[in-house]
Amino acid sequence: MSFIESVKSEIFKKPIKEKHCRKAFLAGIIRGIGSVFIDNNNELGIDLKVSSEEFAIYLSETFRSIYNYDVREVSVSEDKLNKKDKFVITITGEVAQDILTDLEILTEEEGELVVNLKFYGKLIERECCLRAFIRGLFVAVGSCTLPKNNTANTTGYHLEMVFSHYTPALETSEKLAQFNVITKITRRKENYILYIKRAEEIKDFLAFLPVPVAVLKLTDLMINRELINNSNRQKNCDLGNVTRQIEASQKQVLAIEKIIETIGLDSLKSSLSEVAKARVDNPEETLEELAKRLNLTKSCLNHRLRKLVTIAKEL
Repeated sequence: MSFIESVKSEIFKKPIKEKHCRKAFLAGIIRGIGSVFIDNNNELGIDLKVSSEEFAIYLSETFRSIYNYDVREVSVSEDKLNKKDKFVITITGEVAQDILTDLEILTEEEGELVVNLKFYGKLIERECCLRAFIRGLFVAVGSCTLPKNNTANTTGYHLEMVFSHYTPALETSEKLAQFNVITKITRRKENYILYIKRAEEIKDFLAFLPVPVAVLKLTDLMINRELINNSNRQKNCDLGNVTRQIEASQKQVLAIEKIIETIGLDSLKSSLSEVAKARVDNPEETLEELAKRLNLTKSCLNHRLRKLVTIAKEL
């Protein structure tokens, strides 16, 4: 089960006790995946296309618990893009109109029913209802991808919700910001995408819903990746140090060999000659190891090696 599937499963399994919160949750789902239509009998209807049988059963039970309505029409269609079956719940007639009006999805203007693009009305005035509504919205149009927990690859954290209009995307972003959940909005073809790319902010969003098990999973992943990244940084640092040591040693050996070929080590002071011989005989040793061998401080040894390089340059 992917992370997003586990998040949505956790949401479904968490009972919503209060009826007003169940309504808000249902409204969020319908806002996300509902499609309002007029059928051949000139009756208003709504289609809800969901991605799993679990989701379809949950919706059917929700309609029954809130509106005492038994869903009679459930069909299966193929999602050609993902090659998976979609379950379509269809409600038509007066009951569809009553449900959509009660959930503030339809509103009356000049004697006609129209779709209300304002998501956040009286239905979600309570904070508990706001959380329930955004939970429903996320179940309907949300997704979340995380890096694999056993690698430090470049795949990042990403959470998003897809909106067909800019206004509800902006309203949702502003509502979340009131709870210190920071989101951004971009456009992708005909849709508006509310998204988060930082792990800490994704964790804040999941805590807002709330889905505590998912928060713990994400926290565990973040800790594991930080350990991996720290380990890699240390390895890179160590490798860099070794590379610099090798390059410095090679430079020193080449300088000493030039001195040997031109004026010879006997022309040097005994202190420099001793260091030169030790470096040529032990090119693989670090500065600290060579200093210990010669019973010198690292600073003194480093000074003498630099002096040898300078002499070689002047020859």
